[in-house]
Parts: sequence; structure tokens; C-alpha cells
Amino acid sequence: MDFFNVCNALYKYCKKPTIAVHYKGERLKRLLEQRWTGHLATVSVILNNFEEITSLLTEIDSVRAHGPELRMEAVGLLREISTPSFLFIANLVHEVLALLDPPNKLLQREDTDLWTGLSIVTSAKVCMQKLRCVEGFTKVWEKARAAANALPKSTTPKRRRTGNKNMDDYLVEETTGQREDDVETELKRLYYSTVDSVVGEMDQRFSEQNSHLYRALAVLDPESDLFLDPETVKCIMDLTQSPICYAEFEVAKNFLRSQKESKTEGDNWTTKLILSKYHKALQTMPSVLTAFKHALTFGASTAMCENSFSSLRNVFSDHRRSMLHKRKAQLVQLAFERDLTRKCTTEWKDTVLRRFNVRTRRLQLF
Repeated sequence: MDFFNVCNALYKYCKKPTIAVHYKGERLKRLLEQRWTGHLATVSVILNNFEEITSLLTEIDSVRAHGPELRMEAVGLLREISTPSFLFIANLVHEVLALLDPPNKLLQREDTDLWTGLSIVTSAKVCMQKLRCVEGFTKVWEKARAAANALPKSTTPKRRRTGNKNMDDYLVEETTGQREDDVETELKRLYYSTVDSVVGEMDQRFSEQNSHLYRALAVLDPESDLFLDPETVKCIMDLTQSPICYAEFEVAKNFLRSQKESKTEGDNWTTKLILSKYHKALQTMPSVLTAFKHALTFGASTAMCENSFSSLRNVFSDHRRSMLHKRKAQLVQLAFERDLTRKCTTEWKDTVLRRFNVRTRRLQLF
């Protein structure tokens, strides 16, 4: 049975009312196939509450009042999650997706820039490459085997196994035909192939094809040695079809460096700080101001990002290429309505009530 199918079956089983009343651990997460963050949340809850889950399944199996169907399902789930292979895959998935969680959170924020996000992605990829070693596999394997050994031993099978008496007078040294490798060897192959697939996917999505754009974003960082180099910034200006003036970049470079040297309080110089603090001065240099804005708000639509980085691209791939798709347009409308609702219940609450109360109304406010 597939690993995530077992996780999904476990969630549906624990969600049943007759089972949920006996479960004392953290509520299991529903598996969201469209987002890998759903896989991380599901595996995290299972690993953190593994003892409670196994205790629940063991209790259901031992009590006859639950009925044969629930008991049979509990026995099957307990047998699946108690295997070392299941525990190994669970720890491996958690190890891999936990490294991708920081860049995912950073890239989803509204106040981040693409260069900072790419730096975190590069760091996550380096950490992912370090997992491809014998020590990394041994760590995950030992953790899974320790969890499997900590489980109570299963009862003896009802069917008693007996040896073949026809081979009593012979000595069997080896078998012929296809040989089955042990579990550890198979899991080692799975471990290395998983790490290689993730690293290869990251290399493909953040490849050298866009390296010139990365360098353009890097020189717009105030801490860069090539800060405001017009030749490097030109590619991102050409991408957005914005004019560039080399003289403005030279003046802005000298101006900002002099301002940075004159400050003694040790401000953390960022692109966002420059735009907010020296916006009036940069208005006289429109090409530089445009470049800084590009560094903070990269020209990529929501549809392009979703089709490029999300597993949702596999759904309706021929029709979900732009925001003209009906479902995406509705998602945008719901996002705006949620933002307006949040503001009406918090910061706009007093203003709305005051405006409603000052006019002639038939409804009286209490």
C-alpha cells in the first residue's frame, strides 16, 4: 500500500465519531495533495503522536464491542504503520520537507524580495545535498528502527508454520533464481533516489538560465560589492521594458554610499530601507527608483508562479495558464473579500459604526 494512502486511511479512520472519542493525541491533518505543505503537516502529526496512534489501534483491536469492521481496519492500519519501512519513509519525508519549509514561508510573505528568497533556496539546496551520505541514511534508518523496536511485540500468528520434511536429508546452501534484497538495501536506494530527485528538481527550477536575473537582483542589494552596477541591472530593466540611464545610477551610487558612511548608528541597510528613507531623492532618478521597485516586486503573475512551482499545474494544465481562468479569478476575489472582512472587524470597525450612526437610520445601534 502506498505511504500517503496509508496516511489518508489513518486520517479517515481516526475521524470516525466512534474512534475520535478514544483518541487522545493531536488531531490528524487532512492530506492535501495539491500542496506539499499538507504532506509535511500530515507526517509531522503522525510522528509526534505515533505512540498515541498505536495505543488507540491496539485498544480498538482488543475491545470486541467496537465491531468486527472497525477492529479489522485497526489491525490492518497497525500492521502497516508498525513496519520499519513505513517509519523510515515518514522520517525521510519529514526530513526533506522540513528543509524546504523555510524558503516556502519566506517566498509566501508579502514583504520579502526575490533575492532574499533565492538566497534561502540556495541554502536549503546545500542542506539537501548534505543529506546524500551514509551518515544521513544511517540517522534516518536508526530512528525508524528504534521506533519500530519500541512497539509492543505482536502476538503469535494463528497458523503454525512447519518446515518441509522432504528436505530433512539435504543441506541447502543457497537458493537459485531471483534473490530478494533485504529491507535496508531497498530503503537505501529509496533514500538516495529521493534526495537526488529533490535536488534535481531544485536545480531545474532555479537553474543557470536565470542566473543573469539573479545577479541583477544581487547588485541591487546595498551590501553588494557591485552595488548599482548599471551593466548588470540592465537585463532586469530590459525584461520589464524600462529605460535605463547610466548617469543616474552613478549619481545614486555615490549618494547612497555617502549616506551610508555618514550614518554611525549602524542601520541595517536594505533595499526596502532605501526606498522608504530616500524616496524623495530617488524620484529625481526615475530609472534607479524603478530598478529598486523591481527588486522588491518581481514581475511574475500569480498564475505563472502557481504553474511553475506548484503541483496544481498538473490539474487542468491546458486551461489554467492565466488569471482569466474562472477558478483563479474567484480565488482572487475571495482573497480581496477576506482582506476587507478582516479590516471591517478590526481597524475599520469603529469608523464604520460611527458613519452608520451619524446618519438617519431606522435601525438603532445598541
